[in-house]
This record gives sequence, C-alpha cells and structure tokens, in this order.
Amino acid sequence: MRVLTAIRPLLPAIAAAADTVDRNAAVAPDTVASLREAGVFALLQPADFGGRQSDPGSYLAVVREISSACTSTGWLAAALGVNAWHLALFDIAAQHDVWGGDPGALICSAYAPTGRLERAGDGFRLSGRWSRCAGVQHASWLIAGALVVGADGAAEDFTVALVPREHYAIEATWNGLGLRGIGADDVVVSGAPVPAYRCFGWVSDAQRAALPPLYRLPQPTLYTHAGAAPLLGAAHGILDRARPADPVSAVAMAAAGLEVSALQISRNLADLSACARTGAVPDAELMLRARRDQVLAFERAMQAVGLCVEQAGAGAHPRLERVWRDMQTARLHAANDVERVLTAVGQFAFGLPVDDLIL
Repeated sequence: MRVLTAIRPLLPAIAAAADTVDRNAAVAPDTVASLREAGVFALLQPADFGGRQSDPGSYLAVVREISSACTSTGWLAAALGVNAWHLALFDIAAQHDVWGGDPGALICSAYAPTGRLERAGDGFRLSGRWSRCAGVQHASWLIAGALVVGADGAAEDFTVALVPREHYAIEATWNGLGLRGIGADDVVVSGAPVPAYRCFGWVSDAQRAALPPLYRLPQPTLYTHAGAAPLLGAAHGILDRARPADPVSAVAMAAAGLEVSALQISRNLADLSACARTGAVPDAELMLRARRDQVLAFERAMQAVGLCVEQAGAGAHPRLERVWRDMQTARLHAANDVERVLTAVGQFAFGLPVDDLIL
C-alpha cells in the first residue's frame, strides 16, 4: 500500500518528536503537512476530489502505524481522516466548497448537539459552543452537531452543519492527562450563515444506494474504529519495545491478544464491506459483533500497556508512561465505553431488546 510505504520513513522523526508533542500539547504543523503529503488524510476521501477512496482496513492500518510512534499524531490521523469520509456523504455542492479549491483541505468535527440552527431564508444561522474538537488548529472546516429549532424555540430535528474557518473561533481549552497533542479545543460559532446543502442528517436508503461501497458502510462503523485504532497501534509500539524472550510470558500473550483483535477487526470490516457492495443491510448480530471486537481491542491494548507499566515499576520509560496516560484519556471516549457495549452484547445474546445499535 502506497500510503503505508510513504509514512514509514516519517516514523522515526514522529517518534523522536513525541515527547515534545506531549510537553507542548501540540502536533507540529510540519508533521501534519508531511502526513498530508503522504496521502494519510486522503485515504477515505472520494477519488473525484483527489482522494484515494481506500478500503477501511488500509486506513486503520496507517493509523495504527503512525500511533506506534506517537499516539497523539495517530489520533489526529484517525480523526481528520474519518471526517473526509463523512463529508463524502454530504451534498456534492458542499464537497465542492471544501475540496474544489483545495483537495488537501482538512475537516474537524464535534458531534455533540450543542449548537442551534435557526431558519434564515433558504438556509440557517448556526450558533453554539462545542468541546473537544480534535485537530481544530489544523483544519479549515468544521462539522458541528446542532438542533434545528423552530420559531417557538422548540427542537425540530438533529443534524450537523458544515462551516468554514472564518465563521468559528477557537478557544484553547484542551489540557488532557494524555493525548495531549490532539488539540481538542473548544469552538464557538455566533450566527454563522449555513446554506441548506451544508447541513446533513442521516443517509436514506435511496441516497446510500447511489454511493460507492466505501460510503455505504454503517455510519458509526468507521468512527468507533477510529477511536480504538490509535491505541492498538500505541500498544503494539510498546510491546515491540518489550521484546519478550519467553513466548508464553504475560507480555507475549498480551501481544498475541492484540494480533487476535486485529484479525477480528479485519474480518468484521470485510463482512460489513461485503454488505455495502451488495446493498445488504448488516443485521444486528454483525453490527454488535463488530462493535464488541472493536471495544475489546481497546481493552486489550489498555491492559497490555498496564501490564508493561506494572512490570517496569518505578523504572518505567518516559514513552511507556506517556502511552499509559494516552490510554487513560482515550478510555473516556464514547467509542471505548467497554461496559456499555458489552452490556448491549449480553442483552442481545439472551434475546433481550437492544434498541441502540449505534452504541
């Protein structure tokens, strides 16, 4: 794969800068530019706009590789990359607005519905504040969750709105224990005009049927996997450094568990992609299996790093200590809520209703 080949020469410099990223709480713009040049952020971008339109497995493999050198850098690769996939579901006019003049334009996102869209002529006015917007400093567009409100102020619908950089302000608020370089700052919008075609809800079956298979995948799939892949990569980087001589040691078994997770994720994505190609709707069992294996992959990664910390004790290497902090922050992400997901899986196994397959 070309992108994987292109990023590997960059990894030593990314790893060498990881301490600085953690200390300064920022991934350097030059690093982001190098990843863009290598094609990382275009992996899920439509070919019609200069993207590579790759399969999701290739995208996640690249994210894991970058994360093995620096978790924060890998997290940005995941977040900014998957937003290109989402933009491909928008009206073609919105895609032209973002990529027509600059195929390398990056999009950040904040999906919590903390904004308000008020009707204004044929479009809307957007106002609100959004927290934890990873990569906002590197992006030129924002996808923000919002409630459409009527004249009486009552909520009528939930959607997301696309706004350019000149219409939102960034407030530096991110100071996480880990993932310090992702720059998940707040964004504030005050009455920005939003044409109707830059708003997006849920893709209907008819709209989905007209899209290429990559963009027919269930909307939660790539987002949940994007939240786990950086931690899988980071854990691999730590375990590769440990290099246990005993093939049945705890560390070796942890490494084997990560390999099992990678294979399970690959199988699930293949099954979901097969559904997308044929136009079939994934059933509840497949959706829950994919979500289970994704969240267990995160848990195995966290346990593997914790094991290395326990064995290292007070002599833990700074890299190990940093990745451990990254794990503690990532576990707060909705994609990595192990208990919630496994509860739903258990309910389904016993024939109980599971209403929320998005999880």
